[in-house]
Amino acid sequence: MNFLTMKAPRVNGYLAHKQHLLPTSHLTDVVQVTRDVVALHATAVAGPYLSLWARVPGFRREWLDDALYEHRTLARMLCMRTTLHVVPGDEVPFFFQAYARRLTRGEFRNGESLLVQAGLCQAEDAEATLQRLHRRVLDVLAERGPSTVQEIGQAVPELQARVHYSAGKSYAGEFSLGSRLVPAMCTLGLLIRARPQGTWRSNLYEYAVLSDWLPEVDLESTTPQEAQAWLVRCYLAAFGPATFDDVRWWTGLSRREVQAGLEALKPAVQEVTVEGWGDRYLMLNDDADADVPSSAYILLGILVKSQPMG
Repeated sequence: MNFLTMKAPRVNGYLAHKQHLLPTSHLTDVVQVTRDVVALHATAVAGPYLSLWARVPGFRREWLDDALYEHRTLARMLCMRTTLHVVPGDEVPFFFQAYARRLTRGEFRNGESLLVQAGLCQAEDAEATLQRLHRRVLDVLAERGPSTVQEIGQAVPELQARVHYSAGKSYAGEFSLGSRLVPAMCTLGLLIRARPQGTWRSNLYEYAVLSDWLPEVDLESTTPQEAQAWLVRCYLAAFGPATFDDVRWWTGLSRREVQAGLEALKPAVQEVTVEGWGDRYLMLNDDADADVPSSAYILLGILVKSQPMG
């Protein structure tokens, strides 16, 4: 890799510009802004709205709602660090494949054991029982359209079964089988979170069949390795220069996966030194040669907006 020395003010100005946080880099296209910052963190319901409000002049919450639920050019899914994000709809296959292996193990892979805990089957029958439940959920949603877990459970009563946990502990409790199995179907690429019920602040989501909600999306159009390299490139394009550990933390990928992604991108990436920060920062070659605004403009980006989100 080539080595380049950059001044911190130039880096700060460039990052603020790429993140659409300066008045000179604001956009009104919520999908393009989302694409440019890779994704909008959405664990907190208001998170994506606030992210866009900081970047889009005159932002109204209906703009995001329309993109998510009417035009479906944005979608909500689990990805980086196993947390909920809003991502461009046409990029769903990349986010899905980058994390498919991770999301189908651990807490998201225990559907079979939950069936046994709920008393619905024996361990030897759990896999077949789970597959049957998946098919029934898909049939219900294909017939009635997007529905909440409770609404699906009315048609598939097994999902109403209660699972008890931590018996005898002060934090013992219970949950419905459907509250775990239905969201887990999103990690398998079968379902997707659709519109929330109630107000825009609600996190009571309806679920839809992914192939119906986003019919143009082909989850098999990329591989996990290609998707992870793509994601590393997207991160560097939005947040570089960044360290290896920055990339690893933000993506939530393993050290080996990040290293493989960087190897695949090697001709397009270079190491840079940032004065006062140290060396071994990573940056796309194209970005290293780009013109950046003066860091003085950063002060203009710190404005108190008077427009409400609506």
